[in-house]
Amino acid sequence: MELLFSYNQEKRDRSDLYSSCNLKLFSAENSEVIRYQSTFYSEYLKHGTKRTLTFDHSLDIDLNSGDFFIHYKLNNEGRISRPLLKNTLKNNKNNFKSLDDLLINGYFRGEKKVNYWGVKYNRAINKIYEIFFDVISKKIKNEYYKNKEYLGLNLNDKFYELIVDFHLDCKGIKSHDNIYEDIKNDYPKKKYLIKNDHKFLPAILEEYGIKSKYLIGELNKSSEMGVKLKSLKYICHLFGENYIDYLKKFPWKKITYGDVTNKKLHILKNENEKIYLTKLLNKWNDVDSVQGTAVNALNRLLSIREFLEKYNFDLKFKIRNTEELNSIYEVWNGYKTHLNRGYRLKYVIDESFKKHIEEDILIDGEIYKPKLILNEEDFIFEGQVMKNCMSKQFSAGVIYLFVSLKNRNKRINLQYKKGLLIQSYGKANTEVPSNFNSAVEILTSRFKKMSNITWKKEKYDFIEKKNNY
Repeated sequence: MELLFSYNQEKRDRSDLYSSCNLKLFSAENSEVIRYQSTFYSEYLKHGTKRTLTFDHSLDIDLNSGDFFIHYKLNNEGRISRPLLKNTLKNNKNNFKSLDDLLINGYFRGEKKVNYWGVKYNRAINKIYEIFFDVISKKIKNEYYKNKEYLGLNLNDKFYELIVDFHLDCKGIKSHDNIYEDIKNDYPKKKYLIKNDHKFLPAILEEYGIKSKYLIGELNKSSEMGVKLKSLKYICHLFGENYIDYLKKFPWKKITYGDVTNKKLHILKNENEKIYLTKLLNKWNDVDSVQGTAVNALNRLLSIREFLEKYNFDLKFKIRNTEELNSIYEVWNGYKTHLNRGYRLKYVIDESFKKHIEEDILIDGEIYKPKLILNEEDFIFEGQVMKNCMSKQFSAGVIYLFVSLKNRNKRINLQYKKGLLIQSYGKANTEVPSNFNSAVEILTSRFKKMSNITWKKEKYDFIEKKNNY
């Protein structure tokens, strides 16, 4: 290999920790391959001991076929358990997500924060891009690409677009507006490219069984939030054959911007369920969802339904908003946990104590109703109603006693330990309304009178006793 360019740099920080970078650009003797290599070395302290990280990157581009090969190796002497810093070895061919990662971390940032290496480093990577561009542009046949002015926000963006364009040109694949994102997640099989005049988007849509003039037209339009085609496939499959009729009734581009985490597909049972899902997706709010994006939330929920139906559960999809989906998910997941575990769990406490605590509190004609939260289902229900983390607090019930205190249509949550009030909070962890103060004082006095009370966790509702399972 002929060396076209090289750059080396060393740095020490205030803690006298050493870092270095080594960039090289090669060309094969027959000029059929151009290779970029980078190595980044860093020292860091772990428990006062000096450790080292070494990142090795390489990118080989076949200048005849447009194929590219990526090598990535991370050697962590400190053996940090964090996934991003574990010892890693990867080799990929034509993987555009890996290409993007290499150009961001192994080229533009240099495995450090942006601008860590300084002006000289920036000049070096600019030079590398210029050499790449000079070599690759001479090989490009497509007139649009030959005359294209690359204006990415960062150098890695321009570099990435250049390599994608070169690959598409060599393969004869016709692109579309969102090609630079779509190609990171999907790549069409040859038989679908041939059937679709080598057009990337129609080929993928046909492979996914959702090719239509409507989707091709909509996806060819520029969009601020790129649609993930696998997520679109999942949503379309939910609605069955008449998916286009339903897509037009909700903002599907906003719904399908996130990745779906598995390859499972589900289909709704009837038109009524499809109508409910349409209403849900029109009101969808990622902020309110505890299960992530709409696609992943639906995927998880319907996967649970699929599991439960094997045990003769008859579950209907009648969900109108994000909050209802959160609630239904917790209930259905509770059924699944029960089946997998074979029993439920609850805390058993002295009945006289329970009766004493849960006695109504009457203040100025207002009735306050306390309720001890003792089983898993009650914790889940309370968390959903109060929009807090109560559904995750069942395990803490070994140490604390939790109470729901209700007055008319308002309620608060209270947490006690050995007769003392530890926490009190209103809906969504807001402050307790002042009208509850007197009732809380009375309830706390009840706990103090029986501060030595004990309780235990108990298994119940064993599966083998339930014939319908």
